[in-house]
Amino acid sequence: SGVSGGGGTAIPAGGAVLVARGAAAARLRAEAPAGKNVKIRLILRPAWSAVQNAIGGGPVLVRAGKPIFRANEDFSPDQLLLRTARTAVGQLADGRFLLVTVDGAQPGYSAGATNFELALLMVKLGAVRAAALGGGGSAAMAFDGQLLSRPLGPERPMADALIVSYGGVYVPAPLEPVLSPNGDGLGERQRLGYKLVRQSNVNASLIGPDGVARYAFAGSQPPGTYPLDWPGTKPDGTPETEGLWRWVVNVTDDVGQSSTGERSFLLDRTLGFPTPVAPALAVPRSRPRAVATFRLGRAATVTGRIETVSGVVLRTLPRQTAAAGDLELAWDGRTDGGALVYSGRYVAEATATNALGAVTRGATFSVRRLPPPPPPKKKPAAKKKPAAKKK
Repeated sequence: SGVSGGGGTAIPAGGAVLVARGAAAARLRAEAPAGKNVKIRLILRPAWSAVQNAIGGGPVLVRAGKPIFRANEDFSPDQLLLRTARTAVGQLADGRFLLVTVDGAQPGYSAGATNFELALLMVKLGAVRAAALGGGGSAAMAFDGQLLSRPLGPERPMADALIVSYGGVYVPAPLEPVLSPNGDGLGERQRLGYKLVRQSNVNASLIGPDGVARYAFAGSQPPGTYPLDWPGTKPDGTPETEGLWRWVVNVTDDVGQSSTGERSFLLDRTLGFPTPVAPALAVPRSRPRAVATFRLGRAATVTGRIETVSGVVLRTLPRQTAAAGDLELAWDGRTDGGALVYSGRYVAEATATNALGAVTRGATFSVRRLPPPPPPKKKPAAKKKPAAKKK
């Protein structure tokens, strides 16, 4: 045992470290001198007798579904009012939990949020109760070994973290929300899979729209990741049935725990072959010109959009009902508000909807904004001839 200052004291195996700051440090030195036995009695209201794990944080963000502007907790204005990266934990009315991270200090990507803006966000997400956790460089979120947030600098070593672990099967989302094996090179193969964390008996099935399994596995497998690549065609290479497909994995592990994971995706060959139309769209212009073409495999209702390459919608084009065959999206280079866009690269995106569902494809094209014409030259004013004098 001993006494040290400045923090950073290693916690001994099977032991503990008492920490105090400010005025409390002097009291701790007096009441718990080195070499003496110390008995600690925590009085908590309400009692924590049924609590198995706890994590500290604050301030309170949401109470009874209402955002809290001032929780009157011991936080400085700099901690509450500045926009920065922040994290929070909340709970929905049905008991499910929310884990939220807001990136910050990155102009053009995310400036961050104030404490109250974080509270408003938690309410918008449906939280009936919520509290803030770490902020700034300590705000980060990861899942299954992958960093989901975008910290400003290198990842910071963490002394405390809120960790949610699972013991059953994890089934990630399919690689392609819409599988479209039509030969255009987009959405041609599906990647499915599941991950086990214990030795388990597994039943995995890929079930078609008709309720018949096209792939099935049953057996015992050790912990690990098990992928399945599927081309969306029958074994003889002919097209598979279009519609909603389900990937279902049922697992019972070696301690008797059962879990299920299910994901669905659409197999739809309605829309494909997005192709930009050259040359670059010259603006301003008096009438729209085709900027991209697509191919429809069947009749559909088509909605077109013009977006930036980062996904910001600039113009929503008129909805049209189109028959099977070639489809064009035409644009005049102006936004929904009538503003003329600048030179650069843009995306013409089409969504085709029919009884099967909706499939979206996009083509990237270029715009060339022409300089304004020079103002017309003014003609010189005609000189008046002097009036003839009468003799």
